[in-house]
Amino acid sequence: MLKLWIYFLFLITFGGQPVFAQNQLLSKNISFAFNSKKFLGLQNGLRSFDKGMSKLNIKYDMGNTVSQLAFSYDGHNNFILDGSYLQYTSDILTFGVGSIDRHWSFSDNTSLILSKNARPIKSIYLKLENRFNHYLLPSEASWSFETFNGFTEGSLNNSSSMILGARATLTPILGLDFELIQTSQWGGKGQSTGISALGSALFLDSNAGSNSNINKMAGFGISYTFPTKLMPLRIYGQAIGEDEAGNLPSCFAYLAGIEWKNIKIKYPTTVGIEAVDTRINRTTHGYCGPNTFYNNNTYDYTNYGDTMGATVDTEGKSLEFFGKSQISQNIDIKYSTKLVTINDKNWVNHRLSLKRQSGLINSLGFSWVKNNITFNGDIYSQNLSLKKANINSGYGVNFSSSIKF
Repeated sequence: MLKLWIYFLFLITFGGQPVFAQNQLLSKNISFAFNSKKFLGLQNGLRSFDKGMSKLNIKYDMGNTVSQLAFSYDGHNNFILDGSYLQYTSDILTFGVGSIDRHWSFSDNTSLILSKNARPIKSIYLKLENRFNHYLLPSEASWSFETFNGFTEGSLNNSSSMILGARATLTPILGLDFELIQTSQWGGKGQSTGISALGSALFLDSNAGSNSNINKMAGFGISYTFPTKLMPLRIYGQAIGEDEAGNLPSCFAYLAGIEWKNIKIKYPTTVGIEAVDTRINRTTHGYCGPNTFYNNNTYDYTNYGDTMGATVDTEGKSLEFFGKSQISQNIDIKYSTKLVTINDKNWVNHRLSLKRQSGLINSLGFSWVKNNITFNGDIYSQNLSLKKANINSGYGVNFSSSIKF
């Protein structure tokens, strides 16, 4: 399958007309990333099982058609094609196939439902976006819609299964954004993939009957940026339900944050506080309860063993203070301190730890960009150990570099 992906994308990338035509653009990017040890919430393009990774991106833009071939190599996974895709755009519609990262949240740091914590999903996808262009609405009013169906690895008794997702966003006025989100895990070995199962995965009830194995998550998010003249603040939140009640999500996990941003001072700065809570209480009717978020009787909400949502996984919480400052035209610094609690109910089958763990994760990093060269580096510390995830307490460094041709 891997060889077919490579061959297909190679033909698309280089098999067309000469690449230096006026409306065509060929770009190449080489990057390398290294991490001295694992820690929770790894950044710089690494995933939690990687120590080092080298990557070659070749992107071919023909206007309406864009393809990218991304070769990555690390000592654990050999060659992988994460980040490779082919897509076609016509007016407001984009259709594509590939393995791309999705971050479905108004938070820049994490998402409860789809984040960059796990490797990207191999999928086919469809995107729609447009402005309303209606005289009764503000000119800033806009909307977007994205849906995909793809495959995850290891989420169904260590085998592959499908995941179907949809996200709609709405901006009725400048600074105010809404989102509605749903994902459904379905299919896989021994599970139905017929029309009835597809209908339940899309929009019908999956809480009972022959399709009760389907694992749906759904919810909403909001972001509001105050007018700059009033105060340079943005507030945002997300609520995602793990179960259904009357065909609507229930048993919610929550994300909330506030950001202060000032670009008029000597060193333009953004600082914020963000809270995440995936602990679920049992309802009055006995549903949900501890450790039900990101789990159900059939599927784990994972791809290649990592949770596709928040890094704290099920039954966890975090409170983070973060910031970023531009200290020169080419250099930004970033800083974070996060108090996390993992496996709050001491569940022996938790993916990160056998028992409850609490501690701090601190990081200080910088990024340097000049022309086509980028370099990022971080120093971090964590005072908790998560043995099941092979994460130990202590200090570490990570860095990444990139050159664009």
